[in-house]
Amino acid sequence: MSQITLRNARLFAADHFTAPTTLHVSNGRITAIGDDAAVAHAGKDIDVDGQCVMPGFIESHGHPSMYGRTLLQVDVRPDVVDSIADIQTAIREAASSTEPGGWIRGAGWDETYLADDRVPTREDLDAAAPDHPVVLTRTCRHMLLVNSKALEVCGVDEDTPDPAGGRLVKDGSGRLTGLCQEKAMDLITVPDYEPDELSGGFARAQQQFLDWGITTVHDMSTSRTDLRLYTKLADSRQLSIRLRPWLWALTQMGYDGILDAALAAGVTSGLGDDWMRIQGAKFVLDGGVGGKTAALCCPYEHSDETGILYIDDETLTGHLREAVAGGLRLAIHSIGDAAIAQARRALKNIGDDEAVRTRRTRIEHCTLPADEDLDFLAEWNIIACSSVGFIYHLGDSYLKVLGRDRMPRVYPHRSFIDRGIIAPGNSDVPVTNGNPWEGIYGAVTRTTKTGQVLDAEQNITLAEAIRAYTSDAAYTSFEEDTLGTLAPGAHADFQLYDRNPFDLNPEEWLDLTPSAVYVAGEKQPLSREHP
Repeated sequence: MSQITLRNARLFAADHFTAPTTLHVSNGRITAIGDDAAVAHAGKDIDVDGQCVMPGFIESHGHPSMYGRTLLQVDVRPDVVDSIADIQTAIREAASSTEPGGWIRGAGWDETYLADDRVPTREDLDAAAPDHPVVLTRTCRHMLLVNSKALEVCGVDEDTPDPAGGRLVKDGSGRLTGLCQEKAMDLITVPDYEPDELSGGFARAQQQFLDWGITTVHDMSTSRTDLRLYTKLADSRQLSIRLRPWLWALTQMGYDGILDAALAAGVTSGLGDDWMRIQGAKFVLDGGVGGKTAALCCPYEHSDETGILYIDDETLTGHLREAVAGGLRLAIHSIGDAAIAQARRALKNIGDDEAVRTRRTRIEHCTLPADEDLDFLAEWNIIACSSVGFIYHLGDSYLKVLGRDRMPRVYPHRSFIDRGIIAPGNSDVPVTNGNPWEGIYGAVTRTTKTGQVLDAEQNITLAEAIRAYTSDAAYTSFEEDTLGTLAPGAHADFQLYDRNPFDLNPEEWLDLTPSAVYVAGEKQPLSREHP
């Protein structure tokens, strides 16, 4: 690895950027800071002309391999389609280049932003591609929409019973609409991509992370296939971002669980190296807010629905106990307050309080915590791995289905910080766009992409929001001394900006892109393409 010196660099220092100084890098690590640092140096000098240098962003809850697959699929995100007719056009185009009977996959639809103001149906998809099985994943990743051909191929019809923790939605006449919620997604068996396709999609995903200034990504749905891919890339030195895999524990949402296999093989947290290191096991308790499958204590607005809990307390506690005994850390997807309460009960009943308190256990998303949940998180040193990026992208749907009164409880970062709860921000990419600046904007302004302000109670400062995507995120993997910081001994993972974020209006943050990104002291190519 090369030696470099960045001169005239303004370094991020917790809540401001320093006066111009010098950053020394050798063998992938920051070795010294300061113009007068006594450093034996034979490397390259780079004058950055007063640019702002920040640690590389850390995506604390993403799905990089899933994102790579998404980049291979039909794009039906709200940024791309405005109506069901637009979705149909995209499917017809895909069908024209797909062999009859071949699967058409798409992802990203959200009825909240469709002009039709309704969920598409199997008939809508049938009209576009009657001879191809079609599956479209909702933006939340907790629902699939399929056409009649897909139902036929998978052997699902009106007589198929709803699985526990899932629902095959039917219309008023008892006919399947094509919407499969939560565990019902397991009934739709879609063939995976070939290995070379997965590698190509992941290469595109890695490039996009770098374009966003992201240098480390936690994969919260790591499968056997993903581990093989990551290991292959690591061995061939094709990783340009650091990966922190969390093993998908149980068979849910169309994904095979690998908890039992990992425990049998003796896989523990910490296995790996600086480029790829196993973190623990990921469990999912409920669904998402926009689709009204997150488990709530009180019903959604204008509804009797309270969402879906996947498993009962006793079963959950047993699985968590096995994972902890096997040396795996815990990450528990709990969005609704009923799911967070279930996670709280289970963690208290594992029988190993010390492990829960000291292993930096995580509640994923932690969307709608009650006061007693906040007390528990603070007392037990539980991390609230907050998907605050949802405020900008999904906040409109949250307001619609939860109502105004519950908005101050949604991703309550002011409350997290004031109670001493570590709460890294994330996007859950590809659930939402992975650009951390959009999450930072939402955390500071509590404003959605349509301009709706959710509340004026949970705002945090820009410095606090940047730390949520850097040092706080590094804390979740016990790497706060080496990631998410600019300090001697840390990995030389950083990004440069030609504008100081503290000098900009919040709306201008949405257009910020790094002028350069370094990983392990090596400058990475940027494409400037932002899908």
